[in-house]
Amino acid sequence: MRAVAVTAVAATGAACVKPPAAVGKKSADFVFRNGRIYTVSPAQPWAQAVAVTGNAITYVGDDAGATALEGPDTHVVDLKGNLLLPGFVEGHIHPFLGSFLTSGVDLQVPTGADALAAIAAYAKEHPDGPVRGFGWRVDMFGPNGPTRDELDQVLPDRPGFFFAIDGHSMWANSKALEKAGVNRDTPDPIPGFSYYARDSHGEPTGYVLEVDAVLSLVNAVDPISPHSMQTLLETWLPKASAAGITSVFDAGVPPIGEDQGALIGLYAELEQRGKLPFRVVASYSVKSPPVDDAVAKLTDIRNRISTELVNVGVVKVIGDGTQGGYTAWLIEPYADKPDSVGGSPFTEEQWHQLVREVDAAGFDVHVHACGEHTARTALDSIEAAIAANPPRDRRHTIAHLVYVEDPDSQRFGKLGVIGQFSANWMSADPDTVQNMAARYGKPRQDLFYRAQDVLRAGGRISLGTDWPAAGYFSTYKPLESIQIGVTRQLIGDPNAPVLAPAEQRLSVAEAVHANTIGAAYQIRLDALVGSVEVGKRADLIVLDTNIFEADPHDIHRATITMTMMNGQVRHQI
Repeated sequence: MRAVAVTAVAATGAACVKPPAAVGKKSADFVFRNGRIYTVSPAQPWAQAVAVTGNAITYVGDDAGATALEGPDTHVVDLKGNLLLPGFVEGHIHPFLGSFLTSGVDLQVPTGADALAAIAAYAKEHPDGPVRGFGWRVDMFGPNGPTRDELDQVLPDRPGFFFAIDGHSMWANSKALEKAGVNRDTPDPIPGFSYYARDSHGEPTGYVLEVDAVLSLVNAVDPISPHSMQTLLETWLPKASAAGITSVFDAGVPPIGEDQGALIGLYAELEQRGKLPFRVVASYSVKSPPVDDAVAKLTDIRNRISTELVNVGVVKVIGDGTQGGYTAWLIEPYADKPDSVGGSPFTEEQWHQLVREVDAAGFDVHVHACGEHTARTALDSIEAAIAANPPRDRRHTIAHLVYVEDPDSQRFGKLGVIGQFSANWMSADPDTVQNMAARYGKPRQDLFYRAQDVLRAGGRISLGTDWPAAGYFSTYKPLESIQIGVTRQLIGDPNAPVLAPAEQRLSVAEAVHANTIGAAYQIRLDALVGSVEVGKRADLIVLDTNIFEADPHDIHRATITMTMMNGQVRHQI
């Protein structure tokens, strides 16, 4: 037996392992003992020890039982009282987009002037090719957004395009618009929803809103290639493992040409090379009409890409935009733009057709719904699909849920719909208490992100950071998201304002559940992962801090000292 501390365990390095049914060894490959193991299983919430054989968990219990499974080649991990959890399952994240968008200049700075200074400095350090970046916020420029005139002053001679932190809008200079062929005569991709903002003379201002318009400009200026995207993703993968991520729902990839499967297939290639450190459930995105080919498109990608770690089984419906750009679909008008309720790219008939056909084919929908009208329409469409189609195990999900109009929160449990939240959005940050408050006004501005309402009505929730998208705080780290979900405060100041309503704060156990078995249920991996139980895959993380006992404001300070996925150590310090 090789007895080693957590910091000295070596990865097995095996690329392939036997499934649980084939495990017949008397001794385990790994034994974790002398720890505080939170299983997220109601049958046995806490344990002292875990054994792993191949890629499966083969024992959960006390130290004595695990010790009996040790053999001469067993890696014995003395947890020294530290916390072991199931690996985090990200219920909504964009690994490819995040790797791409965050690879340029970082515009997560206080003011618009700071953003312009950062762009000028970055352009000086990188003198060739288009300049891109990510992270500016609407509050830096006001409701009409940034302009190309400001940008041209610091970047006059080559194309530049910069994504907002919400991932739904862009700031482009004159050279970028020129290269993309966007001028006063260019039609908007989806008038009133995805469009080029214009001045009083009809000239594009450089503020570009929503996915169709944004992607058309990117593809014209700096086309996305599989090679570049794979390179960028590979630089991020170790960071994901260090954050404890062992499974993800990829909530949408940019297409290469018209093929969304081109990038999804790169996950399978990484898996084949032993480089993929997490499981992937990917989606086919429908961002605008037509909707009648969604099932065929998803089926085609699913048939091409299906491996042990990678599968495709969800239609992502981009049901509206964001409140920042007035493109989220509200029930009552915007308080600061009373002639608008925003909108959706789909008609009510298209909504019902899309959800009904996806449901009939046995797939799940995952709806982007920042606005409450979108959430209600999605619930209505799911309810109609349930009535029209035969009974089955459904895992339909509605994501973001910035504001939900009563009594719609109660409908999630009744319809079996998962409420997906990005807890890192749930803070009293400047974007929420200024911009979002201005968009909604009272009483709506005091009723954001009510995850507890879904839970109290018998519904399920999941957590996912939506990285890189956010209103104010962009992160891919589940521990940071969990802390904000528990405190409803920005990280860094225990005395920071608490986002109302304060009673919507999650307990640590509720947040961990939502970021493990809750998200695993959402993406149909709950039989494999999401809890520490015998027979499940060995997706485990070790923390140096017991986040159930620590001050909630210190959850983000916890270090993940080991991440195991499928029985292999993927991260260790």
